[in-house]
Amino acid sequence: MAIIDLLKNKNYIIVLDTNVFLNIYRFSPEFSVFALECLKTVKKKIFLPATVQLEFYKHNNTEFAKMKNRVASAGSATKTQIQQAKQKILTSCMNFDRLKFPDIDELKSVLTEKIDDLEKSFDDFFEDRNILNFISDPWEGQDELLNFVKELETLNHVMDSPSQQDLYNWCAEGESRYKKQIPPGFKDSKNKDGIRKYSDLILWKEILRYAKTNKVNVIFVTDDVKPDWWESNQDKLTFHEKLIQEFNRTGQTIQPYISSELFREISSEYNIPVTDVVDVALNISDNDYFESVKDEIFNEFSPEITYSYTTYIDVASSHIGPVGMDELEVEDYTFLSAERVDRYDDIVTYNFRYLLTVSSTSYEYWGRDDDTREIITSPGRNHEFKGEFIVQVQRKADIFLDYTSDSSFISVEILSGDLREIHYHDVFDYDEPGELGYCPDCGCPFDFDNDVGNVFCSRCAWKH
Repeated sequence: MAIIDLLKNKNYIIVLDTNVFLNIYRFSPEFSVFALECLKTVKKKIFLPATVQLEFYKHNNTEFAKMKNRVASAGSATKTQIQQAKQKILTSCMNFDRLKFPDIDELKSVLTEKIDDLEKSFDDFFEDRNILNFISDPWEGQDELLNFVKELETLNHVMDSPSQQDLYNWCAEGESRYKKQIPPGFKDSKNKDGIRKYSDLILWKEILRYAKTNKVNVIFVTDDVKPDWWESNQDKLTFHEKLIQEFNRTGQTIQPYISSELFREISSEYNIPVTDVVDVALNISDNDYFESVKDEIFNEFSPEITYSYTTYIDVASSHIGPVGMDELEVEDYTFLSAERVDRYDDIVTYNFRYLLTVSSTSYEYWGRDDDTREIITSPGRNHEFKGEFIVQVQRKADIFLDYTSDSSFISVEILSGDLREIHYHDVFDYDEPGELGYCPDCGCPFDFDNDVGNVFCSRCAWKH
């Protein structure tokens, strides 16, 4: 049903989680203006839980400062990298000093001049600083979001603060709920302490009480997509069924949204202009991210496989020689799928699935040299393995400046791998077979001199 109809005819109010407000500071400048315009359009229907009000005032100054300073911060960070690179390069030249390279001072002088030119080019780029700051801060130094929250307070659209008894009861209930993983908030139990770990539950309790007391339906908007709010079903997020059941006991109805869905519907139904930048931001998805980073993720974790030897191989079903095997070589890989599995604050966690084909060589034990006592091994046995890997990727979900090209990640970790042998063959480095051909086990020339009567050579007969 259209959101305009819900608000005008179906007795719905809008309740926004704290992250929806704070994310407006973090959006690209153009999107921040658009998002706030959407909220202003439905201002008379937005009601603020006391928990959200408290959390907003706790963080808004910091987030607004970041918003104002993002160009300066981006500039200083890049300049710091240039200065660090200069120091590293000049320090590395000390090795030439120790090796008595001639004219090393001249080299250092030339390098210093080149790096100083680079730094000057960067400074020249930011000469037009006022324009850049205006672009990055379209509110011209005024915290328009703070002003909006104060307007809600003027309209008396803030829910009553929970009493001390309420907080005591809800936290006690939360302890029991979290042990049973009853939403919301149980994902916070390991990352927060004290009353903070029950903040989601306190927010939820406020909404339930307000809906029941005032007999209103609720459009609830949150960008917290952890499993204690939303469930994932075939890559689609659905609001947790237990939360819907609990809300239904108020006698009212809840319609859950994430903020981009809310902004999209409001802009469409209330005719709020959508620029090209905003349109891209509204339609960006995890799938876009998956496609942009899938190969880079593979390049990040594949070296670990190279030196994993038998760690991810099903040894029991393979024909690996007892002397061990060489490094693995990835012959081919296919990206299968990825899914979001968690989000905590601004850290999003995904599981990526890949199908890999790898090869290596193992060796049989042939004994020891009588004179040197060195181990003698077979020429080698070539193996090919194939299997699926699940890789955990974490990403910081900041969404400002360049919304469309975020292909970064902060960590990549192999969770599991299952390589199974699909082919193997022994390496024969003998030009001519023996009188009886080759030993079927090790591949050496097989003749009457090394035949012990059981179809295998003398080195291999003991195994059969």
